[in-house]
Amino acid sequence: MREKYPVIFSLSSLKLVSVAGMGGWRNGIWKWGDLGVNLPSLSLEHRMDFNALEELLGGMVVGGENRDKVEWKGDAGGDYTVASCYGHYASFRIPYGPPNRCDGSLEKIWKMEVPYKIRTFGWRLCVNRLPLKDLLKVRGIEFPLTSLNCVFCGVELEDRKHSFFLCKIVKYIWKEIAFWVDKPYVSEEECLSCFWDWYSFCKGKNLREKKRGVIWLATTWTIWLCRNGVCFRNDEWNVNDMVWSIKYLVWKWNCIGEITYPNSSFYDFSKDPLLFMS
Repeated sequence: MREKYPVIFSLSSLKLVSVAGMGGWRNGIWKWGDLGVNLPSLSLEHRMDFNALEELLGGMVVGGENRDKVEWKGDAGGDYTVASCYGHYASFRIPYGPPNRCDGSLEKIWKMEVPYKIRTFGWRLCVNRLPLKDLLKVRGIEFPLTSLNCVFCGVELEDRKHSFFLCKIVKYIWKEIAFWVDKPYVSEEECLSCFWDWYSFCKGKNLREKKRGVIWLATTWTIWLCRNGVCFRNDEWNVNDMVWSIKYLVWKWNCIGEITYPNSSFYDFSKDPLLFMS
């Protein structure tokens, strides 16, 4: 009723009173009150709205004994369940059709032989839930004007696409890592397309399934760590150091899970990483 008659609601002095408190039983008959509105002061137009509201309420009677209760419309029985709530909101996001391509990448990431927190990071990156400055700005968090810029190249307002794939410094890092494993360099702009490009390349090189996303995760994780260091600790950064950090992580994570060459040194590994991961 507030939405249907906003003017009457704005004039009411009983805005916080329940609907049941707007009337009462008199001699066994339910009577509506004036709804907290000063009727003599209403204009002709507002009086017509009030009369329409009274007519609408004419056939409505508040229960005498039973209390109001909440019913959940997402379930046929009116009872709330977590499953029905999930199904209700999922119907808005993915009504019909094939699974989102993101689901396939997440399935691969969760099976990677890397530390658990790295898999969690990869999941957040794929679904765009990392606390980058564009998302924080949407949440209403204010920054100084210069703080919104990319920490590497200074481009205005960092986001996932720029921070991990389009920044000129980041592009150079991807190019160096591609050269390291003898992969044709492809400048990707989207997170998922970049992941599948690297995953497909590693699959073609006969890398074990749980190792095919390790290089991609090591690269994105190193970029994220360096970015945070600059943002929160004013750390200095160096491109060559970042590249070697990525190589070190790939070697370190290669010792997780199934290991073909358990005693490989970093020196030997860095010369032909795909051999040790195949």
